[in-house]
Amino acid sequence: MRVLFVSRGFPPHGRWGTEAYTSLLASGLAREGHEIRVFHPDVRDDREPYSLYDVEDGPFVVTRVVLPRTRSKRLEQSYSDSALEAAFERALLRHQPDVVHFTYLLWTLSVRLPQVAKRHGVACVLTATDFGLACHRGQYFDWRQQDCGGPHSAEVCARCIREPSRDDGSKVEVAAKRWAAFFLAQVGGAGKVVVGADLERREHSVREAMAAIDEAVAPTEEVARMLARVGVDEERITRLCYAVDESIMDVARAEPTSKVPRIGFMGQFAPHKGPHVLLDAVSILEQRLPESVEPWEVVLYGEGIEGRHRLYPQRLRAAPLGPRVSIAAPFETRAVGEAFAALSCIVVPSLWRENAPLCALEARAAGIPVIASRVPGLSEIIQPGVHGQLFPPGDARALADLLRDVILGRIAPRHAPSQPITYAAHVSRVAQLHRRALARSAGKHVHAS
Repeated sequence: MRVLFVSRGFPPHGRWGTEAYTSLLASGLAREGHEIRVFHPDVRDDREPYSLYDVEDGPFVVTRVVLPRTRSKRLEQSYSDSALEAAFERALLRHQPDVVHFTYLLWTLSVRLPQVAKRHGVACVLTATDFGLACHRGQYFDWRQQDCGGPHSAEVCARCIREPSRDDGSKVEVAAKRWAAFFLAQVGGAGKVVVGADLERREHSVREAMAAIDEAVAPTEEVARMLARVGVDEERITRLCYAVDESIMDVARAEPTSKVPRIGFMGQFAPHKGPHVLLDAVSILEQRLPESVEPWEVVLYGEGIEGRHRLYPQRLRAAPLGPRVSIAAPFETRAVGEAFAALSCIVVPSLWRENAPLCALEARAAGIPVIASRVPGLSEIIQPGVHGQLFPPGDARALADLLRDVILGRIAPRHAPSQPITYAAHVSRVAQLHRRALARSAGKHVHAS
């Protein structure tokens, strides 16, 4: 089968969860004999905007579409781009896929891409990797840097988008942005800030796009609820957790290579990922016995991202980390086993609802304890006492108590490796969904406006 994956990036252009998962799935399907192609945007190339160029990457042909370096910041640009849709259509005609599998549709892509594929009779599969189809911010995580309890009405969500967070600039800049947004909102946004009508148009576009999806994959129950909210009916939703290639984690299954207990964090330096909660827990540990005199260390693998909360990574790095804490750059996907091999546990202190993060699944596959926030997308995959332990989100003291157990050896550095579903079974299920999408697409006409 000819499958075209569409993602916001693909290693080495992007190495966060969505990009890593796309690469893992594409590799598994290629090994099963499927013809795999990849399409993703490139904001770093100097070629003509919206031109295409191909890169050979092992078994894949990766087609990149060049995006303008300076793009509009209007809300509509975050979910709809007619020039990108035209470029995608050219890629479709070039690759002639049987199925297009989307692992992202927003921010540098366009939510209308499934409709473009449908015009050419191509079956469409979607794996939702965050809550972006229902929430412009993507995580149900608001400007106050906490779970918003949403989704909410268009007016409430519009205010959330308008409001700057404390990490969007200095106090003066944040205050100025807040007042400017308030007054512009009173006159309908003036094309400068988001109002409820803008989000209503966005929701309408998303629902139109979802009508063109033949099969949708929800890695967690929270994602399944989100898909239903944006118009995907139950019969098209398959609950299927991610899986990682167990063979990559072989090297990490032995006892830790470090004799000193080493605690790891892997992810974006962004407030919803909660690395500051880990640093607060470290501060608590350093002030009390016996942890303060025991040997242990913490390493944070990650970096900041562009856009909202731009000052957060700077503040994280500028904090007094102390001699026990170090910050390291993210590692390539194939090096994950070596990174895990030195760890006694990983900490996933997320403050958003999560979506079965790959780092937690990789740790499970290696048999490494996961100390994680008790949020929906983590509590579904981490069973306390089996795969690690859970703590209330944002509770640095509770996290410190669990890390003390790691440091003092009360939580063993290795347990029996496992995954919610094996990598081979996951790839097989996705291939089955591709065949089902083909059958569904051939059996009915989906209106594509």
